[in-house]
Amino acid sequence: MANTQVILIADPNPHVRSFLSRELGVAGYKTVEAGACNEVFKHINGISFPSLVILEPDFPITTGINVLQRIQSLVPPIPQIIYTHLTEYEQHPLVQKAAAFVEKNDDPGDLFRAIARVIGSA
Repeated sequence: MANTQVILIADPNPHVRSFLSRELGVAGYKTVEAGACNEVFKHINGISFPSLVILEPDFPITTGINVLQRIQSLVPPIPQIIYTHLTEYEQHPLVQKAAAFVEKNDDPGDLFRAIARVIGSA
């Protein structure tokens, strides 16, 4: 049975977005992608309100930390998973409020386990 929950993948790297969309789609999740900060809020304010945001905070121009702060102030709240190579973000107070912090690596298993903990498995 397919999962009706929508996961927003917010990452400036199109290869990461494509990979995660494909892998999460195989797992039964519906995904939408945002490659820029303004796209994140187009999805949040759009028809497919996400159940979860997977956020790479290393966005150019507007930092992902600013995006994270805006997401955390939404009502109703949207859980966030921070998914990054930059481990120095882990100690940031806003990042510590996120549902999970997952370091990017070649195996998305840690991310999938975090998703399952946050919104459940497909």
